[in-house]
Amino acid sequence: MRILLVGILLLNSFVLSAHESRSDIITVRGQGSIFQAPDILKFTIAVEEKGDNSSVLNGLVNAKTDKILSVLSKHKVAQQDIQAMSLSLYPWYERERQSNIQKGFVFSRNINVTLRKFENYPAILEELFTLKVNRIDGFRYEVEDQQQAYLNALEAAISDGHERAKHLAKNLKIKLGSVVNVEETSSYQPTPQPSARSLSVFNEAAQYLPGLNEINASVTLSFNIKE
Repeated sequence: MRILLVGILLLNSFVLSAHESRSDIITVRGQGSIFQAPDILKFTIAVEEKGDNSSVLNGLVNAKTDKILSVLSKHKVAQQDIQAMSLSLYPWYERERQSNIQKGFVFSRNINVTLRKFENYPAILEELFTLKVNRIDGFRYEVEDQQQAYLNALEAAISDGHERAKHLAKNLKIKLGSVVNVEETSSYQPTPQPSARSLSVFNEAAQYLPGLNEINASVTLSFNIKE
């Protein structure tokens, strides 16, 4: 019984001291947002061929890829902004008499493109469709320097936290001290804006309006309260 009683007393003492150690601290959460115009556009071009000879399919896909790269080069897309290493080869089946019959193979390649000159977008798409590429998708507007954009939002969140703490201190009639703890409570998750425009819209470069991306950040700040 004595051991249990001593344990309870020690626990109560710990809770009391912990409470007392935090009684001279005020904690606030600061939030910051910035809006930044996207400076790059990303999309994926898919090339696909079907047949029973993988070597022939490889040649067909490579030939069409060369034409695509020629179009991109013509419109000043730099080599470092093109990724064309994604290849796949898999069986091609068709349904016949309630059975799946292999007819050959499907050879495909995805070409990922980063476009920096937005005004070239309509002409590039028009020429790519002329080449009869299988698919163009994954359109998204992004801010290239995402880390710096997030740091700017984080700076705004810290400033907001200070303003909130000052406002609370004024209304509570207390004197605010220095920051004793800071915790970053957010992490940058890019939210690219998708493009869902039809081909007819791309015929007019003036209609190309990427808008603004919103970048958010938040922090928790703890301040001493002066006596």
